[in-house]
Amino acid sequence: MIELIHLSKQYTSKAGTLTALSDIDLRIEDGAVFGIIGLSGAGKSTLVRCINLLERPTAGKVLVDGEDLTKVKKKRLLEIRRGIGMIFQNFNLLDQRTVEANVKFPLELVHTPKEEAAARAAELLRLVGLEEKAHAYPSELSGGQKQRVAIARALALSPKYLLCDEATSALDPNTTASILALLKEINQTLGVTIVVITHEMRVVESICTDVAVISESRIVEQGKVSEVFSDPKSEIARELIIPELIRTVRSSGGSKLRLIFDGTTSDMPIISALALTLGVAVNILYADTKNIDGKAYGHMVITLPQEPEKAEAVKKFLTENHVSFREEI
Repeated sequence: MIELIHLSKQYTSKAGTLTALSDIDLRIEDGAVFGIIGLSGAGKSTLVRCINLLERPTAGKVLVDGEDLTKVKKKRLLEIRRGIGMIFQNFNLLDQRTVEANVKFPLELVHTPKEEAAARAAELLRLVGLEEKAHAYPSELSGGQKQRVAIARALALSPKYLLCDEATSALDPNTTASILALLKEINQTLGVTIVVITHEMRVVESICTDVAVISESRIVEQGKVSEVFSDPKSEIARELIIPELIRTVRSSGGSKLRLIFDGTTSDMPIISALALTLGVAVNILYADTKNIDGKAYGHMVITLPQEPEKAEAVKKFLTENHVSFREEI
């Protein structure tokens, strides 16, 4: 388990002090795929680099399996880091080395016997689907292939944790989907806990079990993806999660109501049931659901009847049928 306790990071220069992270508290359970999402400059990359002390926090604790990385000696820190793999947006491959040699590089650093290192590299290249590219160079690979090599290299020392810093932001949508599927497979088959730093909602929706939203150096919201995505509480989370169309769509009738589908009521024919039961015509302005962990989550925006008594009857019907809703301005 990874725990960040009252973590802060500041940078000091002649221009003054910049606060990158402020009083961060996070708990990442073993086996999770934990997403950290926020706008550019919010502090996401600094946060993930503090987890393995590529960036040393100004204050607070970084606990990995109960050990505070900010307190251990250099030799012990290096040992702990072997259990924390990392992949980056720009792949960071060694251009003068073949694909196989790139994957073997971490093994060479810990003096793994050559035959053992070669066997491990071959195993990992099979895992990421690139065994036929073992003797190619990075310049001969596509972006998606480069990221697969980077993933194989990050797994070379059999880490317990894998940190992904905007790992798919340089890739096209189809390639992104294949990389996310690979990461999900790694999590499920190898039991690797994955921390995903991203500004893309589709990444979190696709593979994450838990999510934290960071804004202006602080965590403003966190929880299960299904909970946070179905009903975000903070303003920045609403901006990131709820499509702009929901927030800007115009109603020519009564006020707008946003129905929240939390995975328990998505299969219910709620609108037709409402119309048949109350005799009220409901205008659907927007609807969108997504599959998260095999259940449907999402939002629907409807127009309430202009008559106050009918509008209240609609709300009462939704409440009685356990459908959450929010009035939208």
